[in-house]
Amino acid sequence: MRAKKRSFLVIFRKNAYMKIKNNACIFCGHTKLYEVSSSQSRCAMCKRTFSHIKYAKKIEVLKCFLADKSAHECAMHLSLNYLTVSKIYHTLRLLLIEYLESLYTQHAQTFSQYDEYYFLPTCKKKKTKYLFDAIGILAILYNTHVYTLLLPDQFAHVRDLEENAIEKETYTRFLHQHKVAHYESFDTPINRFWIFLETWMEHFKGIKREKFIYYLKEAEFKFNYTPEAQRSILEALWQKNLYM
Repeated sequence: MRAKKRSFLVIFRKNAYMKIKNNACIFCGHTKLYEVSSSQSRCAMCKRTFSHIKYAKKIEVLKCFLADKSAHECAMHLSLNYLTVSKIYHTLRLLLIEYLESLYTQHAQTFSQYDEYYFLPTCKKKKTKYLFDAIGILAILYNTHVYTLLLPDQFAHVRDLEENAIEKETYTRFLHQHKVAHYESFDTPINRFWIFLETWMEHFKGIKREKFIYYLKEAEFKFNYTPEAQRSILEALWQKNLYM
């Protein structure tokens, strides 16, 4: 199974570099192309019309994504429209979620550890009023990789309580003592992930709760794989997506 995966990645990575060339189709790699306009070509084999220039820009956006540049930073760096970059980033994150879900299914019987944690940006940790904005995460360890799941929002009913409510005070002590900062005295792959997650999230200017899952899975992916492996996997996923 692993051999097949490596073969799949090698083939797609080879194709990724080949298809950037102006004499090859970005979909099938065929070298017989017809010029449709000054910026578009059509493949004689698969009959698809495409732009090498647009494809090359998407590859540059992918590189920015791997380099942890925000969509805004990427747009500025490449002189592209922010919405265009944001859309590509969203597509990449959806591909990552699908990929990580497939790994979860494959390794469901090999989980060895799990841990629960509540994420809260560093700037909010010392302010009690923000504690109930914490997002619950369950991390599961398989081999040397961490897999994450979002927990249900357990504090929705607490946020609207008065500040001096006993239930709210109890939850506050619980979060302070056992959740928000509990990882600091341990050294395990999962706890190293918690530290990585908080540090990695700092370069974003706030993330809406409903979009947090996309950034969480991106962090999971980047924690589990080396930069070289990240690029190989994402290039393979990107090439496969072109065929769909």
